[in-house]
Amino acid sequence: MRRVVPIVLAVMAACGGPQIPMHSGYKSEKSTPWTKAKPIKLNDKFEGKVDDGTLNYAKFQRAKWYEVDLNAHGDLDVNLDVTPPGDGTNEDFDLAIEILDPGYRVISKSDLEDTDDAGNLQKKKQLKDLTPGKYLIHLYLQSRMDSAEFSLKVAFHPTSAGEAKSDFPAQVMFTPILAQVPMKDDAPPDWKPTPPVKPPTGKPQPRPTGNTPKPPPKDPPKDPPKVTAVSARILAVAIVGGGTQITVARGTETGAAVGMKVSLKGISGSLAACNARTCTAVLTATPDQIKNAGSDVTLSP
Repeated sequence: MRRVVPIVLAVMAACGGPQIPMHSGYKSEKSTPWTKAKPIKLNDKFEGKVDDGTLNYAKFQRAKWYEVDLNAHGDLDVNLDVTPPGDGTNEDFDLAIEILDPGYRVISKSDLEDTDDAGNLQKKKQLKDLTPGKYLIHLYLQSRMDSAEFSLKVAFHPTSAGEAKSDFPAQVMFTPILAQVPMKDDAPPDWKPTPPVKPPTGKPQPRPTGNTPKPPPKDPPKDPPKVTAVSARILAVAIVGGGTQITVARGTETGAAVGMKVSLKGISGSLAACNARTCTAVLTATPDQIKNAGSDVTLSP
């Protein structure tokens, strides 16, 4: 059957039928369009869109690549609205979409082969608990005669939990086995409690006179230990009102306290809250600036 297809296409072209493109839909077989994906910029509401997108297989416009850069943990919604070619009566038409994570692994896909929403003109993808990084959205035609117009919208919902998720009770030690308590008192039968010592009676003794030796001087009070600067590792980064909140792995049990100065490369602040194991601070910097500055901070009094 593979040998018959080119002959049939040639006969259709000779009879005045539609010209079926014989190329791959790309201008070059060696092109790597995913390396030049068009960024979708997010506004203050973490939303972005692409209006009036077009695809045309015959004009070497088979696919489009877009990039969404997430700077925090969160959920991503992707909505695709498609206008098919012609009058829309082609039941076999489908605009495929796939979403790739920063490691170029496909984490969501919709096409004619194995998805329930194949052929739908509206496709919605909801991706949960994504880590920070650059995600790619790939739109592509699946037939040589296809063309389409589309509108693509994305909405990012950052979460504050992210890397600071609790693993309780994984780190809690088991309670040791306690000593057994006998049912009856195991004290010796002839045991008696020691009677309390009575205070001495009689007249008070006179105070000694003369050259009474003085007690040795008391040692002077020792100065409290000086608190020096210590380092701590950043556990989590989250966007909050007024800046970016970081959680560091150093709490009150290790000497950290509210009000201590927090500093890393070119960024500074102070600890706002502490518990036994961790402390938090709000810095006037973006998550990217904090990430570029490193994962360790310095705490000082």
